[in-house]
Amino acid sequence: MNADVLIDRPPADVWKVISDSAAYSDWNPFITRVDGDFREGATIRIVLGAGTDSMVFKPTVLVVRPEKDLCWRGSVWVRGVFDGTHCIRLTALANGTHLEQTETFSGLLAGRLTKDVIQETRREFQAMNTAVKRRAEANPS
Repeated sequence: MNADVLIDRPPADVWKVISDSAAYSDWNPFITRVDGDFREGATIRIVLGAGTDSMVFKPTVLVVRPEKDLCWRGSVWVRGVFDGTHCIRLTALANGTHLEQTETFSGLLAGRLTKDVIQETRREFQAMNTAVKRRAEANPS
């Protein structure tokens, strides 16, 4: 599953937004809090949503390639039951940056995902992409 957006800023500016974990609560409507730094091998704490509907994950950061890729893998319950690998990929374009978020589900329950869950997740990704775009374009380097 994926969602993408074109941002009228270079990858360095977009990277500043997505790599600043402490600032997610200031702008991100989907990932409303990140505790910890995006460092390969680190376990971070991610809060999705707000209030009684919020969910907490403690994924492991897999890839940190400045101005290119940021990926983590988290699990619901026990690893192998329902896991998700989330990646944010930046590609430089002549007039800015192509940002793509992907989520790959695996584990025993991954095949039971409903169309509703997938559509809702894609909506959340699009909301986050819009927020990244707004923040990156509002804060030129």
